[in-house]
Amino acid sequence: MPTSGDSSRFKTDYLNVPESAKADMGNRPPSPGTARLTSAWKLRWKIGDETYIMPAEDRIVVGRAMEGDTGIGFDLTPFGAYHFGVSRMHAVLTLHDGFLYLEDLNSTNGTRINGFQVTPKQRYRLRDGDEIEFARLRTTLRFETPGSK
Repeated sequence: MPTSGDSSRFKTDYLNVPESAKADMGNRPPSPGTARLTSAWKLRWKIGDETYIMPAEDRIVVGRAMEGDTGIGFDLTPFGAYHFGVSRMHAVLTLHDGFLYLEDLNSTNGTRINGFQVTPKQRYRLRDGDEIEFARLRTTLRFETPGSK
């Protein structure tokens, strides 16, 4: 068993993602049959054994909220964000023309989509089922249609 000083137990390995999924992450075409998202859609995040559902909004800042913060739309603090190296203002999700985009806000420990290290300050189109790592905090994103539970 690792000791408390052993950081290897928190290491995130690269996924076995096909090369086609890694190529040109910013301009990935939507999956076949993909509907355009609106603010009526919901985002379902799977984080470990937890599920968090939130409305799709035009702009959602992802990070760690400090007491009194109002600018964080998706606070990862309850999921061990500090422990996993998530920055206070880690990334931003934007809903534009029916598509959801992720942009790393120059976070300290970076962001990955399906194992692909994203470039800070560049938008990447997200798809239903993408695995997103904020630093070492692994999440899976699902899009839920309006009216689904």
